[in-house]
Amino acid sequence: MKKLMLMMIVLLGLGLLAGCGGGEAEQAEQATPAVEEAADVQVATHDCDGGCGMTNVPVDKMTVKDGKYFCAGCAAKLETEDAHEHTEGDGHSH
Repeated sequence: MKKLMLMMIVLLGLGLLAGCGGGEAEQAEQATPAVEEAADVQVATHDCDGGCGMTNVPVDKMTVKDGKYFCAGCAAKLETEDAHEHTEGDGHSH
């Protein structure tokens, strides 16, 4: 009787080990390609042409004007400078 109980416990233990053994390895294999794909993504960058010294700024965060790339700060300065440009005789001088 004791041998039968011992054999049942061993078989039950083996069944549990066999059923749970491969889950972590499979999950790790599935996660690895996503990490490798993310590492291959490259973001286009450019240096700011506004003279502030910013380098390697993502292009989607920059403003392009007259073929030059400007960071947000330099783009704001350009807009204010453009707003203050006046023609002669407009009654306003700097």
